[in-house]
Amino acid sequence: MMNNKKAPTSCRFSGALLTAACLLFPSTATHAAETLSLLNWEEYLSEAVIKRWEAETGVKIQQVYFDSGDKRDEVLAKPDHQIDITLSERISGDRFGDRGLLDPIDLKALPNLKHISPRWSDSCGAYAIPYLWGTLGIAYRADRMPVAPQSWADLLKPTRSNEPHIIMMEDHEDILAGPLLYRQHSINTSSNDELKAAFDMLTAQSKAVLTYEYAITSLRSQRYQDKADMALAYSGDQQVLNEVEGIEGEPWRYVVPKEGTLLWIDCLSIPAKGSKKELAYRFLNYISDPQIAALNAAELGVATPNAAAKALLPAEISEDPTIYPTEAVLQNSQIYEPRPMQATQTRRRIISALINAHDAR
Repeated sequence: MMNNKKAPTSCRFSGALLTAACLLFPSTATHAAETLSLLNWEEYLSEAVIKRWEAETGVKIQQVYFDSGDKRDEVLAKPDHQIDITLSERISGDRFGDRGLLDPIDLKALPNLKHISPRWSDSCGAYAIPYLWGTLGIAYRADRMPVAPQSWADLLKPTRSNEPHIIMMEDHEDILAGPLLYRQHSINTSSNDELKAAFDMLTAQSKAVLTYEYAITSLRSQRYQDKADMALAYSGDQQVLNEVEGIEGEPWRYVVPKEGTLLWIDCLSIPAKGSKKELAYRFLNYISDPQIAALNAAELGVATPNAAAKALLPAEISEDPTIYPTEAVLQNSQIYEPRPMQATQTRRRIISALINAHDAR
């Protein structure tokens, strides 16, 4: 999906980051000579960073949005795509890289990777570099829910079981993580029995589901703003949801359920068929510069794997447990691991059956 970015949001942070976010640079060219195409989640690259890059280089950033990992993979699998940089993660990155669709990363071309914390440096594999990280949990409207959700059961076994008020997502990995975590199973399970139990839980929940469209995309369309009060979400999504709804008081909040969470890391990769490799590397190194990485993380409200960048963040961000979770939460988290393709296909069939049944109502 192609979309134009909205006008820059107001500057929200103090000190050096505020200065960086608000500076206006004269354009280096009346018309940008080149354009970099970035396949990305919506609202997942700071407007301030985009403006600084474009002003300093004269190169435009054109974003193509996806709202699930499956949709991203569909774009990358097309032989005629014109993507120069793509958001990825370890499993898809390795799979597409091994098929020759992503280039191995030339680490020597990216000196700013020295700022990436050792914990994350190997998290993206040979075909990508770390970008941002976080958790999976529940976004909820605090003004509509007298008690904040604490368990995956609050989302998956809602009290108002026949009243559509929940937003899920069409992603064969992340939508299954909640029920698997709730039942204390591995999120990487290949057990048909465990996957079927997760599917049954999602099927029972479906009468309370408004849509399986990503919450930010869904609420931006204004179809469900008067009904949605919970959503399967990523840490940081609550900030965008509050901007989308434009309601004072920031009613959307975020919580990691007590049973545990998915610890995710998003990566950036370079498609093998891209024609602007040198420029793509320039952007990857730019986004890994501590000042730029800090500005991006602060504006988005998402954790950066860049240790030097984190040191530049204001305390209100670096000490926010919804952005940088406690060690106890990290210890009670799981990460995705490679699994047999058959298990992945089973997950895709589960989600297809779930959504088809929901749409047929």
